[in-house]
Amino acid sequence: MVMNRVGILLDSSILRGIPAGRTRQECLACYELAAASYGLTVCYLRLEDVDLLAGKCKAYIRKNQRYQIHHIEIPKVIHNRAMHFSKISHYLIAGLIQRGITIFNVRNRYGKDEIYRLLMNNTELSTHLPETELASIGAIQRMLERHRDLILKPVSSSIGKGIMRIIHEHGNGKIYISSARDKKQVHYPIKKGKLPPELYARIREKNYLVQERIPLATYVGRPIDLRVSVQRGSTGCWHVTGMYAKVAPPDHFVTNVAQGGMALPYDVIHPFVLPSYSLPAVVQQIHHLAVTAARHLSRTLPGLADLGFDMALTSQGEIYFIECNGRDQRYGFRKAGMDKEWLESYKRPIAYARFLLDQG
Repeated sequence: MVMNRVGILLDSSILRGIPAGRTRQECLACYELAAASYGLTVCYLRLEDVDLLAGKCKAYIRKNQRYQIHHIEIPKVIHNRAMHFSKISHYLIAGLIQRGITIFNVRNRYGKDEIYRLLMNNTELSTHLPETELASIGAIQRMLERHRDLILKPVSSSIGKGIMRIIHEHGNGKIYISSARDKKQVHYPIKKGKLPPELYARIREKNYLVQERIPLATYVGRPIDLRVSVQRGSTGCWHVTGMYAKVAPPDHFVTNVAQGGMALPYDVIHPFVLPSYSLPAVVQQIHHLAVTAARHLSRTLPGLADLGFDMALTSQGEIYFIECNGRDQRYGFRKAGMDKEWLESYKRPIAYARFLLDQG
């Protein structure tokens, strides 16, 4: 029986919401529908409920239309959907792996600087990366000399938090700064080559990257980028599960759905975004680059199986990598009305778990 179980490792806050059906963006029914098609039973657990010495754990399993706690052997294969930062969490994960438990997506938060360095090591992918440096006063000044438009982003944040846009108007000697959290744009005169105090304060608080802002293609006058879901499936190979466009709110520069962006199927808006480019050709190139990137990253980062790439398009049809998400939230497919891809994004990880179990 244990060989027919796959564990889904969740954050404590989500696990506690299971009896009341409050699991936020995690669709448990989607996992279970996929598991049934592969002859598997899904068990939902958290690290705190794992007993390494006994090889047991507490887990929620759905039976008779209800979720009940069961004391079971630790599943042989676990799909990690939780964020782990504490030392005890890392100890428990190492202990599970030492016991022969396979955990995929074991680490799902990567610094943007780390991903950038790894992708830069690939000759093909490096040509699709915006110029990027670890932010310092000197780095920002150098980048402003080379680019009029920059993005300043925290190394370790997600869903668009903490992002700033910096525009240097050489004609009037001013810097314009916009924040992702509001639409207000503040301008600062440049004094003897010094940067505005707000920038100094930001980069003292935490690590930031300063990045050339790609001139994004637009839809109805709003910037867009793409979320591309790349996952391992039933053969263990990487495939693109689907992609959708994220459209920035009016008069804003971030496209994140969590920051008010709109999710739309890319094929629907392609004629308005790149009217002179073939849709199949653009999609094929995006898919090729995304799968190439996933394969390249997985050679260095262990246990990768489920990634979400943010990719930029320019009006000239150029494609750039912007970010890599190690825990893709998937809800963008639902918001874009792409239910088939949304369900598939849950099915692929379960299919990969079946593959791993069959591999022993």
